[in-house]
Amino acid sequence: MDNPEPDLNSELMALTFKIRDFFAPHVSILKEVRIKPGLSVLDYGCRSGSYINAASGLVGESGKIYALDIHPIAIWNLCVTVNPSSIRLTIYSAA
Repeated sequence: MDNPEPDLNSELMALTFKIRDFFAPHVSILKEVRIKPGLSVLDYGCRSGSYINAASGLVGESGKIYALDIHPIAIWNLCVTVNPSSIRLTIYSAA
């Protein structure tokens, strides 16, 4: 995948998510929706994949994570920051 150029909106959204992530731990949020070992989880609108590592820890080795986003920059960022082979991750682009 080519290295797409981020626009201002993408950069501001990424900053907003980083601030949110600082104050709201992902594992706590995911436990509220009862993600358990062996489940399959779809991170719809995954952006940079900020929930993927936490979800991966909850579903364990028997579970699976799917990441989907329409924005090519989000998919590129996800591919750069997350190693799909280490957490049973499948990435889809809806673009």
